[in-house]
Amino acid sequence: MTDSSRLAELNSASNSLAASPDFASTLDGTLYHAATLVNAGCSLLVLFNRTTKDWALHAHHGLEPEDAGDRSQLGIRAAQTGEVVTHEQAIALPLKTRGLVVGALQVERSGGFTADDRLILEAFAAAAALAIDSTLSKTDFVSTVTHELRLPMTSIKGYTDLIRGGMAGPVNDMQKQLLETVHNNVNWMNALVSDLSDIAKAETGRLKVSMEWVNPAACIEEAVSALRPQFEAKTQTLTVNVPTLPQVRADGKRVVQILTYLLTNANRYTAANGQVTLSAEIQDSFMRFTVADNGVGMTPVDKARLFSQFFRSEDPVVRDHKGWGLALHLVKRLVELFGGQIGAESEYGKGSTFWFTIPVASNQ
Repeated sequence: MTDSSRLAELNSASNSLAASPDFASTLDGTLYHAATLVNAGCSLLVLFNRTTKDWALHAHHGLEPEDAGDRSQLGIRAAQTGEVVTHEQAIALPLKTRGLVVGALQVERSGGFTADDRLILEAFAAAAALAIDSTLSKTDFVSTVTHELRLPMTSIKGYTDLIRGGMAGPVNDMQKQLLETVHNNVNWMNALVSDLSDIAKAETGRLKVSMEWVNPAACIEEAVSALRPQFEAKTQTLTVNVPTLPQVRADGKRVVQILTYLLTNANRYTAANGQVTLSAEIQDSFMRFTVADNGVGMTPVDKARLFSQFFRSEDPVVRDHKGWGLALHLVKRLVELFGGQIGAESEYGKGSTFWFTIPVASNQ
């Protein structure tokens, strides 16, 4: 490859990072382009872990998960010292911006690296540091804003409930109706703030989940029981097909949250008297949950953007309902945290089927 070709590839990679829509895309792009620029076999990214208060492996490319953890020591050293570290067939570069180290990029290649390779990687590391720092700043801003919004919304909800209960004097029917609207909108805003906070934390690896062996049947029952009145209000048939199930490795409350979001979507975008089916089955070492409906369905264009943050279809049926396009994006993040996958099949006008998997207990 000529020098001009390498510079053009470097420029293209840097521009691609700058245009990344979210934190996950920025990290994936950093790892992919770092390996591609120097024809390397794998790359690793080290970021600061706020939970452990130390530098740690955050993402990797070209490695099996079980092999990645032991390979990141060079990157950790580069992040700690702020200096480039080399060792035989690997190089680790600190990601610096505004005089601060925001992480480290480690690249490995059989045969080692030339001086030109190092120059290319150093230039790319500077672009990666800017992109990662910019995205981290955005997520930190979201976290700060959502935290500050919680207190006034809690206050509004509390005082509204007191007034509705007659603590400030008699309340007539019209006042009750207005207060009910305030109450419902505060609940909606609370849900939005919670989703934004969870997404910001999940994308930067700061979302806390309590991983343990949980009973999926209990999670299903909790989600279904809470939502059954909504299905009855639309005279929809909700069928649950769940055999005896082994435990899964996940956060029980988050599994309920995932099921709740998927069932709510099915209820919302399925007409009155429609049908929704929730099922679960074992597939190899995973449990596959499925939520199917005969609702509005999706076009191929909408399906391609389904799990993107803030995406909402232009379909009038969808636009008739309030929403920010965050729930499915958060669901995807949670499923991936559990080591599972998520997907959907749909035909416009005929319904949709959403599915996700979670690892089952290995000793069962």
